[in-house]
Amino acid sequence: MSIIMTIVLNEKPEEVILFFTKNELGISLPQLDRFYNRANWAHVTDNIGLLNLVKNMSDAGFIKYGGGGIVRGPNWREPAFMLEGKYTFD
Repeated sequence: MSIIMTIVLNEKPEEVILFFTKNELGISLPQLDRFYNRANWAHVTDNIGLLNLVKNMSDAGFIKYGGGGIVRGPNWREPAFMLEGKYTFD
């Protein structure tokens, strides 16, 4: 299993979305949906629940819509698991 799938399975969805939006490219909604679909909707009920979470995070300014997907918003913060150094990316 890849590190990314391990993160999707083990971390809060809010933290995962912050991770995916850490660079200027962000992530498209279909890509995000695919990650959670492959993870059997871990920590979210379904794609509607995921879309509601994205909307709530956008309303709070953590992410914003842009460039064909979601990107870092003005209130973006580093995901907790990144600050803890919980995963190694080689």
